[in-house]
Amino acid sequence: MTARLPPTAAVAFDAAGIPHAQAFQDLYFSKDGGLAETKTVFLDGCNLPEAWTGRETFVIGELGFGTGLNALATWQAWRKARAPGSVLHFVSVEGFPLDRAQATTALQAFPEVADLATRLLAAWPVRAFGPQRLWFPDDGFALTVLLGPVETMLAAFDGPVDAWFLDGFAPARNPQMWTPEVLARLTAISRPGARLASYTAASAVRQDLAAAGWHVEKRRGFGRKKDRIVARLPGEAPTPPRRPTRIAILGGGIAGACLAHASARRGLVPTLYLAGEALGDGASGNAAGLVMPRLDRGGGAPTEVLRSAYLAAVSLYQNQTPDAFNPCGVLQRPDQDRAVAAFADLLSDPPLPSAHLAPGEGGALHHVTAGVLQPCRAMAQLTAACAVTPNTKISALEQTKTGWHLHSDQCQSLATADVVVIAAGAGLAHFPQTQWLPFALSRGQIECAALADPPAQAITKGSYLAPIDNAVVFGASFAPAAMDAQNAVPTATDRAENLIRLAGLDEALAARLDPNRFTSRAAYRATTPDRLPIAGQAPDHAAWTSGHPGQNHAGLWLLGGLGARGLTLAPLLAEHLISLICHEPSPLGGANAAAIAPERFLWRALRRGKTL
Repeated sequence: MTARLPPTAAVAFDAAGIPHAQAFQDLYFSKDGGLAETKTVFLDGCNLPEAWTGRETFVIGELGFGTGLNALATWQAWRKARAPGSVLHFVSVEGFPLDRAQATTALQAFPEVADLATRLLAAWPVRAFGPQRLWFPDDGFALTVLLGPVETMLAAFDGPVDAWFLDGFAPARNPQMWTPEVLARLTAISRPGARLASYTAASAVRQDLAAAGWHVEKRRGFGRKKDRIVARLPGEAPTPPRRPTRIAILGGGIAGACLAHASARRGLVPTLYLAGEALGDGASGNAAGLVMPRLDRGGGAPTEVLRSAYLAAVSLYQNQTPDAFNPCGVLQRPDQDRAVAAFADLLSDPPLPSAHLAPGEGGALHHVTAGVLQPCRAMAQLTAACAVTPNTKISALEQTKTGWHLHSDQCQSLATADVVVIAAGAGLAHFPQTQWLPFALSRGQIECAALADPPAQAITKGSYLAPIDNAVVFGASFAPAAMDAQNAVPTATDRAENLIRLAGLDEALAARLDPNRFTSRAAYRATTPDRLPIAGQAPDHAAWTSGHPGQNHAGLWLLGGLGARGLTLAPLLAEHLISLICHEPSPLGGANAAAIAPERFLWRALRRGKTL
């Protein structure tokens, strides 16, 4: 069985401070100058910065993230040449990640990029399989690190890429990075006319690149190396489509707020339409909620998506809404006998490093970096650069040649948008284009009670207890509801049940609280049959059912089905959608994207010979 954590990098530093990869008996960068090597071999080899001139978005792919030096050198060049509003995506695969301390030591040799290195090291990727995207929006620079085996990571990335840096260890010492299958995959996810550069000129690499469709030539090597290669795919890249400027987001919860924030990273100003008076009228308006991972013992796309979503959520809330997020840790106690064995297995072979996952008392999981979010505070900050339109219920969407027309309950056309994203929670399935979605609705109630000395840590065991400012929030109840249910109202029955659940978490604390002084809140949550969210372009259901599967509504996107995990799922899924809307590479591709795509239900129905 494959370990649940990527293998660590065994690194030794020589007398000159140059890191050596002991497993591959190779250097991380040239003894003749790491930055100079990057400029000569990779930037000059891919005709940068000239190749990104005039481009709204440019994408560089890299095999071998290593110390991050190539990313830093590219970031520095981008800052100097960047046109206002443009975005550079740097996507790098790494199978043996360095930890922050190793990278810090290695990068001390390059004071020329010290300012950028400090920012990168502060956001250094967590050692965990899957994609992690680090945004530096002031510079229009997005670094995506794909941690895992190169073939697996490339299969989960869809591109398209404009330039490649092949910087894995020497082919003779690290052959997995240079297989014909890997090089053919580079072709598949590259634009016509894409460029490629590498320090190596090994004949097998040149031959396999040529077989994969690249025009390869040798050039004089850097420093002591005799030769290096540059390559180019035939053809000229078509003019990339420009980002839409009129983006309408329907929904005032955490999904809509994260979509607004993902848009703002790119300098876009979407309009957020709220059915109610303020952000958080639905389930996202609870006083507090947990941000914590769902860790599965198996592998596969759903597991990777959920883990990556957790890391993205913690990063976003810590950096963008620190006064709304308390990383107090969450103690997850086993709620069933089978969970005891599952937790023990996860701790013996963890999917996250010990700084994030540790043993808790009584066989519990201690999610060290998890915590409690106060959603309304967070949403206010995430939508600060967005145009918010309250009390505007959109009841119909009409597609025309000029875009999507948004209609009110009175059939009045309120606005026109190039792109519409429906992120309206339970309301997502209320539009003709989305009524076929197989949602189920549940009603949940939480309680908030004043408490001068709330516990230091959140606890969960089926239900949860979350500390906030001089108070505790606990619950939540769960009851199926009809899809047309309206106005969730708190009940005394749910309050009593929540108090019983609280006693199971902390009996002494429950005894201190006066049930007559609770503030209760109820809301509806939408879930899907497979308990995974929906994030993707809206399928054209009529086309599918008339024998034309695979067709979508142009410019209409969906984000929903987040259930009780919306605070954790929304940041990554919003980044996924806005990336696709802006014609940029998403951190989620391949099977990861398919696992959450709306059309998965239609494909399943077709395979069963049924329709939805």
